[in-house]
Amino acid sequence: MSTIKKLFVALTLVLFVAGYSQAQYKPVNTNFDGPMPEVKKGSRSFIFTYTPFQSNLGSVYAGSYTSASGTNYDELSQIDLYGIGFQYYVSNNVSLGGGIQFGSTSVNGVDSTNLQAPGTDFSATTFGISLDVNYHFRSLYSVSPYLGLNLNYGNYSSTTTPLASNSTATDTKGSSFGAGVNFGFDWYFTEGISLGGRYTLGFRQWSAPEQTTGNNTLTGPDGNRIGTGIMSVLMNVHL
Repeated sequence: MSTIKKLFVALTLVLFVAGYSQAQYKPVNTNFDGPMPEVKKGSRSFIFTYTPFQSNLGSVYAGSYTSASGTNYDELSQIDLYGIGFQYYVSNNVSLGGGIQFGSTSVNGVDSTNLQAPGTDFSATTFGISLDVNYHFRSLYSVSPYLGLNLNYGNYSSTTTPLASNSTATDTKGSSFGAGVNFGFDWYFTEGISLGGRYTLGFRQWSAPEQTTGNNTLTGPDGNRIGTGIMSVLMNVHL
């Protein structure tokens, strides 16, 4: 059985057990008079994300990508990601969401071990799209915990420009596809707005990156990896 199929089977079993367990217990919010999570069929919201925590052992969220660095083709490019998306509850427990993520970085005069050397300029951009299906457990007062599945696609490009005279810039580009399991929560600190966190653990497949210097193009190997995932901070604004 393939890795992706194993992830789907595992998630299906977890959601089945969670749904059965939830049906056996009464809500814990019976006497709570604070802001209640807007977890119900027909509820919808805009989602704003910030993803500063990426792991060198792998990541699955859209926009994350392993870029070429010399001969080390599986070195993760660390770029903070910003995103916006939309979420809709198809039932009282299940939500569908989609979004886009974007990140960029640039550093001048880096990578110089010789203090007399001019170093290099580096810039990188990443862009991705993602789809999430989440199952929300019974709320704990103002907190709505959930478990779900994430699918994503990311695209990466970078340019490294040596500052020494007669040097040639190197361009790198590639893409990746990922699938993973979401673990997260939303805290409704006021009516209609929540802050939360999400950790995604799963599988990533990346294409062979292309590294071009002048007229020479070096193509790195493609590959896949199950990593420790990344952490995102989210804000939901309900309509």
